[in-house]
Amino acid sequence: MPSFRASPRWLIVLAAILLEAPVASAQAPAAAPAAVSAPVVPPAPVAAPAPIAAPTPIAAPAPIAPAATALGALLAEADAAFAARDQPGKMDADLAATRKAEKIAPNDYEVLWRLARHHYWLADDPEISNEEKARIGKVTWDYGDRATQANPARVEGWFFASSGVGMYSLGISIVTALFDGMESKFLDRLKKAQAIDPSFFEFGADVAWGRYWDELPWPMHDTEKSELAYRKAMRSSPRNLRAKVYLAELRAKEDDPVEARQLLQAVLDARPGAYDAPEERRSQALARAALAKIK
Repeated sequence: MPSFRASPRWLIVLAAILLEAPVASAQAPAAAPAAVSAPVVPPAPVAAPAPIAAPTPIAAPAPIAPAATALGALLAEADAAFAARDQPGKMDADLAATRKAEKIAPNDYEVLWRLARHHYWLADDPEISNEEKARIGKVTWDYGDRATQANPARVEGWFFASSGVGMYSLGISIVTALFDGMESKFLDRLKKAQAIDPSFFEFGADVAWGRYWDELPWPMHDTEKSELAYRKAMRSSPRNLRAKVYLAELRAKEDDPVEARQLLQAVLDARPGAYDAPEERRSQALARAALAKIK
C-alpha cells in the first residue's frame, strides 16, 4: 500500500484551518445595541415668588378748609340762638350768625334754609302789620326758593318757601293773592315738602293744609277738609299745639265752643319744651287770645 506524504505547503494550510476554527467558535456573539434612553428633560426652573405688595397707606384725612370750619361754627351758633329765639337778643344773634355764614357761602343750602327759617318766624308774629307780614313773607319765600335750587331733595327749603308764600298771601289779603296766582305757588311748594318729609315741623304740612282750607273765602272755603287736616296733624303729633289752636278757632266758628275751650285749655296746660319751646309758647299766646274771644 503506497504511503502518503504530505507536503510542507499543505501542512501549513491545514494548521491554519485548525487554528481558525476554534477561534471562530469561541467568539461571543455581538452584543445587542444598548437601548437608547429617552432624553432627560431638565425640570422647569421654579419661578421666584412674587414680591409681596406693600400695604396701601391709609390716606390722611383731608384738612378741613378754614372757611368750612368757620361756616360750621356759624351755623351751630345760629341754631343755638334760634332754639331760644323768643328770648331777648336771640333773634338778632341768629341773624348775625347766618349773615356771616352767607358771606362765606352765599349759595350754600344750609345757610339759605336757615335764613328762610329766620324770616318765617318774624313773618308769623301775630303782632306785626299786614304790610310787614307781606314784606317779610316775600323774603322768606325768596330764601326758601333759593334753598330748593341748591338742594331740591331736602324738605326745609320747600317747607319754608311755601310758608313764605302763605305769609305773603295773608299780608296782601287772600282774595288779592288768589287773583295774583299765589294759590298754585303755595300748593306746589307745600306738596313737595310733604312728599319729602311729612313729619317735618311736627307735621307742619298738615297744619298748613288745614289753614289753607280755613282761610279760603267762600265758596272755596271747606270746613270739613280743614278740620280733617288739623286732626290728622294732631294724630300724627299729639304734642302739636299749633294744630290744636287752629282747630279750636275753627270749632268756635262752627258754634262748638265746648270743644274749642277744651282744645285751648289743653294747649295752655302743656309744658313748653316737648319739641320747640318758643313755638310752643307762641301757640299758648295764640290760645289765650282765642280763648278770650269765645263767649
